[in-house]
Amino acid sequence: MSPRKQQIMASFNAYRDTLDAHYDQRERVIKCSRDITALSKKIVFALLRITQDTPEAVFKDAAAKHKQVLELFAKMAVELQGSNAMKYNRQATPGIQEYIEAVGLWRFLEHNQLITKSQVLEGLSRDVDGQLQPLVAVTDEDYLLGISDLPGEVNRYCINSIGKGDRDAVIRCLEFLRTLKEGVSLVLCTRKYRDLEKKVPVLNSSLEKIEKAFYSMSIRENEMQHFSAALPAEALAMDVDSRTILT
Repeated sequence: MSPRKQQIMASFNAYRDTLDAHYDQRERVIKCSRDITALSKKIVFALLRITQDTPEAVFKDAAAKHKQVLELFAKMAVELQGSNAMKYNRQATPGIQEYIEAVGLWRFLEHNQLITKSQVLEGLSRDVDGQLQPLVAVTDEDYLLGISDLPGEVNRYCINSIGKGDRDAVIRCLEFLRTLKEGVSLVLCTRKYRDLEKKVPVLNSSLEKIEKAFYSMSIRENEMQHFSAALPAEALAMDVDSRTILT
């Protein structure tokens, strides 16, 4: 083989090794992102049990799963050093978004607040030489797409609360989603995010469902009050359950 051919073969072998390393690293990021997504969904499911269990028990379970998620982020952080953070952002962002959705729901249930990007980064940080440094980079788009997934989970929590007759929880859900819709609409007025625009119909649908559910709940409560007032004294003395009578 001539020196020229040897040089060409060496160049193609180097290209092959570079591409193989790229695809291997890309697959490792995808694997970590999928594992983070799955575990973050488990955090969401654990938090939604708050209508059935005590908040202390629910948050304790979520905290245990959160530690496991941070271990996965630490593993993924090895692959996202330097420019690789942006290079493989497309592969990492599904897990990051699902994590933001999970901790966002946690923040809402515990503090009735919308989680901020700085709070997300704080939760993803570790102590390095006395300073907190985030394990992975979180872009503005990651944050916006993560919190825009919250309406579906807030809607589920609201429906469960209606089943428990928790009127205050329904009002909190309504106010939260209205504030979130206002913020998302404001963001879209200043900058276009294609994926965020796709999630607006889901936000509107979740808000509409909660508004209709709250309306029906209010009407039913009003009817119950009038029905109880119309009952004869003998029935009231017997502690007749008006809900049983209506059904």
